[in-house]
Amino acid sequence: MKFITVIIALLPYSSAMFAQRYKVVADMDTRLPLPGAVIATDNGQRATTDYLGRFHTQVAFSSATVSKKHYIQRRVDATELQQDTVFLIPQEVVLNDVVVTAPGMSLDLQKSMRGIGENAKLTQQAQQGFNLLGLFQLLVPSKRSKGMQRAEKIKKVLDNY
Repeated sequence: MKFITVIIALLPYSSAMFAQRYKVVADMDTRLPLPGAVIATDNGQRATTDYLGRFHTQVAFSSATVSKKHYIQRRVDATELQQDTVFLIPQEVVLNDVVVTAPGMSLDLQKSMRGIGENAKLTQQAQQGFNLLGLFQLLVPSKRSKGMQRAEKIKKVLDNY
């Protein structure tokens, strides 16, 4: 009879024996475990989480520091570690504005507008129909087009100078 009462009395304590022995370090946002987090206790003991984010300490301590790259370091005391999970907050990294440039390239608004005007003239001519005298205009360049070509060459030379 005494044996049965002893077993019944020790039964609640046996459940603690099968309880979770490992603590878990997880991401606060995603709730996923963090492998490779470092836990450093105040008495000098260090532990690293495994691929499931679990760690185990063998010596009693009063406080510990939990850290991982790209996460805010967290200091917890022993009462907080009574819970099975320690959450770390991701560290936000804000970059400055990025300016992308290409050497030798520039935006010439007048040149692009001129190109748009030429395209508009071509579509207008296409709508009017075929111009037989237009062939003659293509074969003999006008003085204006020669002057524009010369001006563009001079501008290129001056830009590269």
